[in-house]
This record gives sequence, C-alpha cells and structure tokens, in this order.
Amino acid sequence: MQSFRVMDFYNLVFSNSRSVRIKRHFLFWCTWFIYITVTYLVPTNWIPGWNFKGSLRHIEIYGTSLAVIRILSTSVLHTLLHMVLTYCILYYFLQRYLSRNKNWMITTGLLTLFIFLIAFFNYFTFVLAFYVDTQVGFFKTMPGMDFIIPRWSRATLFNYPTIIGFALAIKLLKNWYIKQEEADQVAREKINAELQLLKAQVHPHFLFNTLNNIYSFIINDSPAAPEILKKLSALLHYLIYECDKPMVKLEDELKMIKGYIDLEKIRYGDNFNMSLQIQGTPGNKMIHPLFLIPFLENSFKHGTSQMLTHPWINLEIFVEKDLLHFNLSNSKPALLDETTLARGLGLSNVKKRLAILYPGMHSLNIAESIMSFNVELKIPLYDYDERQEKIVMKQQAYELV
Repeated sequence: MQSFRVMDFYNLVFSNSRSVRIKRHFLFWCTWFIYITVTYLVPTNWIPGWNFKGSLRHIEIYGTSLAVIRILSTSVLHTLLHMVLTYCILYYFLQRYLSRNKNWMITTGLLTLFIFLIAFFNYFTFVLAFYVDTQVGFFKTMPGMDFIIPRWSRATLFNYPTIIGFALAIKLLKNWYIKQEEADQVAREKINAELQLLKAQVHPHFLFNTLNNIYSFIINDSPAAPEILKKLSALLHYLIYECDKPMVKLEDELKMIKGYIDLEKIRYGDNFNMSLQIQGTPGNKMIHPLFLIPFLENSFKHGTSQMLTHPWINLEIFVEKDLLHFNLSNSKPALLDETTLARGLGLSNVKKRLAILYPGMHSLNIAESIMSFNVELKIPLYDYDERQEKIVMKQQAYELV
C-alpha cells in the first residue's frame, strides 16, 4: 500500500499525461489560493492581525456570508492574475531567455511591459474594491493614493516574487531530477552493456574448455563421453536459460559448480584429488550468475592441467547469513609463470564484474605460495522477498571484514 502511494505521488509530479498535468496544476493553484487567503487577504483587510476580539467592521457592515464571499472572490481574482503572470513568465519569457536565438533586450522590454500591465490591472482592482466599500459605507470618503498605494505595493512586491519563485523553483527542481534520472538511466544501460559483454566473454571461455574435454574423450573412444555430454547438457541449459537473468538462485549456481567439477573429475580420473565442502543453507539467497566459476576454471587451467603428478584442488564455500565465503586453493606447477593467474581472462572479467556490481562491498584476495595458489572471496548475498516479489540486499551484508 505504501509503495502504491509513493508511485501515485511520483506519477502526479512527473507524469506527462494531460489529465495528470491538469490535476497537478489544479492542486498547486488551490494551495496558493488558500495561502494568499490565510496569510494576506484575511489578516490585512477583514480581520486585522487575526484579532477576533477587535473591531470587525467589514463583517459588521457586510454580514458574515457576504464578507466570506468577498474574501473568496478577491482571492480568486488575485489567483487568476498570478496564474496569468506565472504561466506567461515560465512558458513564454523564460523560454525566450533560454532559446538559442537570444534577444535579451527585446525580451526584457516585453517582460517589463507585461509586469507593468498586470500590476496596473491589480491596482485597478484595488481602486474598484475601495470604491465599492465607500458606496456601502465602509469608508466615509473614497481613500486617497496614500492609503491605496501601500496596500497595492505590498500585494505586488510580496506576492508576485513569491508565486513566481515557488513555481520557478518547482519547475527547475523537477527538470533537474528528470535530467538526473536520465543520466542515471544512461549509466545503468552502460553498466548493463558492459556486464553483458563480460558475461559473453565468460560463456565461450567456459564452454570451449568443456567441449575440448569431450572431443578428447570421443577421439579416444572413451565410454565416459555419454556421461560428459549429459552433464554438459545440464550446464548448457543453465547457461542459456538462467544466466541471461541478472540474478539466479544461489542453489542453482552451486549445482552448476558441482556439475562442472564432476566433468573435470571424469577428465582427470584417479590422478586428481578434489575436495569440495559446501556449508550453510542457500535458502532463498540470490547471486549474480557465473561469478564463482572463473576462479575454479582458472585453477584447473593453470594449476591441475599443468601438473604431471598429484594435482589437487580444495574448494570451501560457506553461506553465512547474508555473506558468501569462497575459499579456493590449488596446486601450483613449479615452472608456471608467476603472473599467469592474475592475467587469466576469466579472472580479469570477474574482477571487473565485482567492481561494477559490488563496489566497496566485496573482498577479494589472491595469493600464492611455493606450492599453491589461493583465492579468498567474500560477497554479499541477496534475498528474494516472496511477499513483495523483489530481490533485496540487507544492510548488514555490506560490512565485510
């Protein structure tokens, strides 16, 4: 319900629908009508200083009903004048000032003449109102200029700048917000395009390695080929139908990792020691797809495949509240270039994705010893809120230590 009301308010302020715009302007001028009635007309003309205990000559002479009608009619007249003044300035004079074909002298002259005419008409309404008051006996004689001008000047010098300032501030703030939204949308589209490019680079890299494995088994006429094809089919289904989404279930991502490891186990056979530990409950946790597989793929490509004897990989994944801990270690060939791990295409892409999707919210440490490479990754997990049908991240998940 609260979300619905916020959306209604947003549409009321920013929608370009004709009916909504009319409603928006109507509410603005109703608010202004009440404002000038309460803050200007009533306390300065009919009930001075809102002192009900003092002399209320206007109500005594006209009666309550007629006095109220005169207040409201005068407020309507002032509001109509302010509407003409505001709309002409905002939608004519301001546009001329902002146009490329700037002729400020002519525009300023026209604006000055326009304001003078509005002010003169306003002065005429004051004179007419005081004339009516004199005819009904509110004044014994028609007030002079020294009485009319101060009251007219107050209405002109205070109300005109106030209403123009309000309207101009609202319009400028609204335009600024729209420009910010447009800039944010462009930035989001740019980030999404970059992420799609990075994911497109990950998919072929991952698939080509697996297809090479299958090819080698087929060449050798291995009975393990059908099993590999079956597992590859499951992986392809995940990559094609799930990874095109911005978020996937953590449970599905972990299944994909297990399937990948099973494929590699078939490839390396008994000459490979793989330890996999997954602790914690994925539950309704969500994660960006293909975040973890490049690390594992790198460990096989630059570690296990380069080892002639006793290759090993240890992978530990912990789901702790709203954090995912990913710890990976693998054996290191003695003659491997020390910078090979850091230059891997998969790792380079995943680092870029981490910087885009988890800025300041992730922890990544890549280290090596004489015998091994080690990767420690911590990222916050998202929750899928079934009631609101949206994905959220809890604040405490940001605090990585």
